[in-house]
Amino acid sequence: MRRMLFTILLAYMAASGISCSASRVVFVHPGEHQLIRIGPNVRGRVYFYNGKDWELSGNSVVIPEGWYAGYVSPAGEVTNKP
Repeated sequence: MRRMLFTILLAYMAASGISCSASRVVFVHPGEHQLIRIGPNVRGRVYFYNGKDWELSGNSVVIPEGWYAGYVSPAGEVTNKP
């Protein structure tokens, strides 16, 4: 009985260690003066300026590691007005 409890405890500790070391996602609140640096293996759809409006890409793109991303307020967006 003691050996069974020890085995269960050991299995629980091993499983807990695996789940605690898993990666996690942290939400970054968009602020005007806050930048994030892109990590490895980032892939997703992005907006691009087509000369008139911002358009969402139809497919996923690889965003290179080391690039910076940040929030642009509506006042700072690119417009087509002179």
